[in-house]
Amino acid sequence: MKNMMISSHLLRRVRLSVGTFRGSCAVCRKDGARLDRSYSNQWSYSIDTIHRNNMNLQPRSSIHNKTHTEIRYASSSSADGITSTKTEIPIQKPKKVTTLSIASKKRQGEKITMVTAYDFPSAVHVDRAGVDVLLVGDSCAMVELGFETTQPITLDQMINHCQAVKRGAPNRPLLVGDMPFGSYEYKDVDIALKNAYRMVKEGGMDAVKFEGGSASRARTVKHVVEGGVAVLGHVGLTPQAISVLGGFRAQGRTAANAISLLDDALRLQDAGAFAVVLECVPSNVATAITEALEIPTIGIGAGGGTSGQVLVFHDLLGMLSHPHHEEFVPKFCKQYARVGMEITNGLAQFKEEVESGAFPGNDYAPYKMSNREEEVFNDLLENGAGSKKEGSSLEDAYESEQLNLYGNNNNKTDSR
Repeated sequence: MKNMMISSHLLRRVRLSVGTFRGSCAVCRKDGARLDRSYSNQWSYSIDTIHRNNMNLQPRSSIHNKTHTEIRYASSSSADGITSTKTEIPIQKPKKVTTLSIASKKRQGEKITMVTAYDFPSAVHVDRAGVDVLLVGDSCAMVELGFETTQPITLDQMINHCQAVKRGAPNRPLLVGDMPFGSYEYKDVDIALKNAYRMVKEGGMDAVKFEGGSASRARTVKHVVEGGVAVLGHVGLTPQAISVLGGFRAQGRTAANAISLLDDALRLQDAGAFAVVLECVPSNVATAITEALEIPTIGIGAGGGTSGQVLVFHDLLGMLSHPHHEEFVPKFCKQYARVGMEITNGLAQFKEEVESGAFPGNDYAPYKMSNREEEVFNDLLENGAGSKKEGSSLEDAYESEQLNLYGNNNNKTDSR
């Protein structure tokens, strides 16, 4: 049986260089030659696994240390007479972010980071970046499904997106699922608890989020928390209540409204919420609420006085960054990239190259017949399917053919 050996060489396959540190590594100094000779026989190591361990975010010395998570040498006799003994180093897993670690960050004065994302690839990127909290927001209805408000999305749809996010970020960030409009507002608080259980058990979430801080909402939060599900509160602009608010409007801009928001946040804290989102409120109001609460606050359009910040994945990366679509970017959102421009340019180039015949060309048509099979094929075309050269079986050739679809990764084959 092949031995799994994870060495610094594997990082070359994901374009990370850590060779500088091999001289200081006891394993590399002792067995570097064997690692070099054995490299071609190593099992493939998932790039996603490396990234999920945040190796690409650590200092290079730390990256090198993480590559030696497990090294196993089976005793053997080789041509050069070297016999190895088994060496094991405990696997280092990324530390899971929990509601307790979020609370600890506020106590220690450290800022909390949260990003709203809705699918597998987005979750992978958020996880790799080391963000603390990943919110699967009901804003998916607007951002990904194209609705004008968040209200149309259903619980089943939210669970589907939660499952995709869970697969993309299964271990490290705290995962929070937004309870959609119509899934928790009832007087019978058991309905909210039942649906929260679905978000945890089916969606894979660590916690759920409720909008609003009224007395009735606080009762619901208390019941759900007592039922064993962590709850993130949300006050200020609550998009699900757009019909009542009269549109997407900033909240807390009068003294009376600001005090009302503070009361809402305190009620949610007393009900057992582990943190509260403050959306679209004046900075001084958000700061006052943050100072009054023991639990953390996460701001979005609420200034820098909150315990942390949240933005939507698509907004902060400029996924719709195009002159005709700038109106879709919220005023409070800083764009850290212009991904949408690159996407548009890439699609336009694809269209142009297909129309001109430049793509795929020989470089992207890698699957070839053997010369012998090509001769048989040409003969069949000329003489009809009933004429086969001796020794050639189209059925056998079809069944045994393996197409390597993924470059040099021999583990991913397709027998079609």
